[in-house]
Amino acid sequence: MTKALITGIAGFAGSHLAEHLLENGWEVAGLERAGASLTSLEKIAGRIAVEECDIVNTAGVARVFDKLTPDVVFHLAATSFIPSAEDAPQLAFDINVKGSLNILEGCHRHIARARIILISSASVYGAVPPEKMPLTEDHPPSPMDFYALTKLCAEELSRYYHRVHALPVVILRPFNHIGPRQSQNFVSSSFAFQIAEIEAGKRPPILNVGNLDAARDFTDVRDMVRAYRLAAEKCEVGQVYNICSGRALTIREILHRMLRLTKARIEIGEDAQRLRKSDIPLLYGDCSRFLRETGWRPEHDIDATLGGILDYWRGQVKLQPKAKS
Repeated sequence: MTKALITGIAGFAGSHLAEHLLENGWEVAGLERAGASLTSLEKIAGRIAVEECDIVNTAGVARVFDKLTPDVVFHLAATSFIPSAEDAPQLAFDINVKGSLNILEGCHRHIARARIILISSASVYGAVPPEKMPLTEDHPPSPMDFYALTKLCAEELSRYYHRVHALPVVILRPFNHIGPRQSQNFVSSSFAFQIAEIEAGKRPPILNVGNLDAARDFTDVRDMVRAYRLAAEKCEVGQVYNICSGRALTIREILHRMLRLTKARIEIGEDAQRLRKSDIPLLYGDCSRFLRETGWRPEHDIDATLGGILDYWRGQVKLQPKAKS
């Protein structure tokens, strides 16, 4: 049985990865900071070990590695919402860069044989002309926001530890991934949450949106975490891999597909607070390198994925406390 340690295990992708690894016979443990909600892990709570540890705590990370001695470390913990990183760059740097340094140094000092799957982001590519799409791993990174910059810094740290200390690191650049349990900060969950509240009569029938013309490469989170496992099992250390569907959908198309899943009559309203000053107009990738080494392909249909997100938020809205009369 392979032993996995997931940083950020209670997060969106982390919780789905934990479920997927258990389904495939892995032993699973994870790290979460003090006070983090573990609601996303309720279904598997008795089958995993969760250690309270902030990744910016060097001694705490070392203690956990000594205790658990995993075979594979999936490093997912991060500040991942771009506006949050822009508003609090020092905190984002501490978590995404210093935290990654602690994970890499901890592995080097305590579990040097463990394979590390570093989850970076396709946002490191920045704004790229349409004629350069789909993006391959050979395209030079050029971050356009602070979150992407921190992810590129974490990549460079990983490359250093692989080059100098022979640490077995694999770098993954996932493009946008969506599914149940994702924060309302992200576009498909935001749409679904608003629709669910409108259906329940808990808000006026107006759905607030930002830039609908941006186009992104969307993958179901279940396909994404399956790719993470395959990277641990099959990919070459020291390499970087795109994980993506290979096609772009506009946010407008995502919205229209989701609106077809409700009978509610909904108007669309633009919300200036949802507009980003550095929004990249188009981003989609080529994952043929990863496909060649693993055989991975996305399996989930986008409409089924969006339906699952909407059903998740319908369930969450039902759990909301009733307003006092």
